[in-house]
Amino acid sequence: MKVDMNLVEVAAQHAKSLLTPLGNRWRHVQGVVEKACSVSRILEEKDRLYLVAAAYLHDIGYAPTLKKTRFHPLDGANDVLQAFGNKRLASLVAYHSEAQFEAELRGYDQALHEFPRERSAVRDALTYCDMTTSPIGSNISFEERIADILHRYGNEDIVAQAIRQATPSLALDVERTQHMLRQHQLSHEVKPLSYDVWQANREPST
Repeated sequence: MKVDMNLVEVAAQHAKSLLTPLGNRWRHVQGVVEKACSVSRILEEKDRLYLVAAAYLHDIGYAPTLKKTRFHPLDGANDVLQAFGNKRLASLVAYHSEAQFEAELRGYDQALHEFPRERSAVRDALTYCDMTTSPIGSNISFEERIADILHRYGNEDIVAQAIRQATPSLALDVERTQHMLRQHQLSHEVKPLSYDVWQANREPST
C-alpha cells in the first residue's frame, strides 16, 4: 500500500484540534511524539511515518467529542478509521499499549476485534514511547510509568486492574524495542526529538 507522505502532518493537525483543550493530555501526546521521532530511526521509512502518526493519534479517544464508549482506544480507532480511512493506523490506535486487556474487562473485546491486531516493531515502539512518557510529557522509566498509573487510578479502578494484567506483555514490548535500539547502536534512553527536526532530517522517500 502506498503511504501518503502527508499522513503525519494530517495526523498532527487532527490530534492538535482535538486534544489542545485537554492540557496535560496534549502535553503527554507531544512527549510521545518526540520520543517516537527519535525511536523511528530503527524502522523503515514507511513504518516511521506510521509510528509518528500513531503517536499523535493514540489518545484522541479522550477528546470529549469522540467519547462514545468512554474507552479511549476504541473511540480513537473508530475516529481514525472514519477520518483517515486507514485500517492500519486505526489498528495501531486501537491496540496501543496492550489495550485489549482493558477492552476485555470493559466488555469491548469483540468491538476491538473489528480491527486487525498488528504484531510488529511499530506496535512495540508505540507502546515503548507511550509507556516511557509521563502524563505531562516528560521522559520516565517503564517502571515509573506503571507505578504512576496505579497511583493515579487506585487499586480497584478498572484501568489499574487492566494495567496489572497487561504489565508482562507491556514489558516484552518495551524490551523488544530496547533490543532493536541496541542493535542500531542507539541508547535505549533515547533523547526526544522534536517533530520539526525529525521532518527536516528524514530520508527522502523512494
